[in-house]
Amino acid sequence: MAIRIGIIGETQRECADGLKLLDLLADHGVRVAVTQNPAQIAGDRWLARATTTTAPDQTARG
Repeated sequence: MAIRIGIIGETQRECADGLKLLDLLADHGVRVAVTQNPAQIAGDRWLARATTTTAPDQTARG
């Protein structure tokens, strides 16, 4: 099952930094693919999207 992730930021940089944080999921065996690079929407807001390509490790619950 894929998990869809949306990141909303006030600037393009903030949105891109949010995408970089998704790399932390790699520590748990989850691969994330960016499906939409940061794009400006509705005035001053930016949106980026990603989806997982592998299921999260069920043993890594905190």
